[in-house]
Amino acid sequence: MIRTFLRSLSVFLMAITVTACGWHLRGAPKNFPPGSQLYITAEDTQSDIAKRLTRLLQSGGLPMAESPELADYTLIIHEEIERKRTVSVDAKGRASEYELITSAIYSVRDSNGRVLLNNAAADVYRTLEWDDNEVVSKGEEERLLRDEMRRELIGRIIDRLRRIDVDASPEDRSY
Repeated sequence: MIRTFLRSLSVFLMAITVTACGWHLRGAPKNFPPGSQLYITAEDTQSDIAKRLTRLLQSGGLPMAESPELADYTLIIHEEIERKRTVSVDAKGRASEYELITSAIYSVRDSNGRVLLNNAAADVYRTLEWDDNEVVSKGEEERLLRDEMRRELIGRIIDRLRRIDVDASPEDRSY
């Protein structure tokens, strides 16, 4: 009985402590006016980043518009780029290390066509050690790294959306 009470009390105190320190789940940006809707589009109709971003923001509580005409704000993903660059080679001249780069270029406009963010870029870098004797496992490792990089890229885009001052005049806005 006392054990159950102490366990309940400790959970209650922990919950109070966590909420008192300002901790909260990361989700949708709160700088957009209440009730405003966001529409996400991409120049590439098969954009994985746009689909994931839409799902994440929707689950975070940001209302998503069905079409750009109904949206108060539109996020346009202009380009998604995945590159792979050789960083080092072994004694035989074969690549032994690669740098993986995942990038996105995007803009945000309001319903009046006013540009809030113009051609912003987000980049994520990772290093992949390569071994020609383990091609299958290294290929799978690269695929997993790319997936992790896309998640981090989406997080960076959301962080940048949080910093947009939707009420700033064009002169005060920094791109």
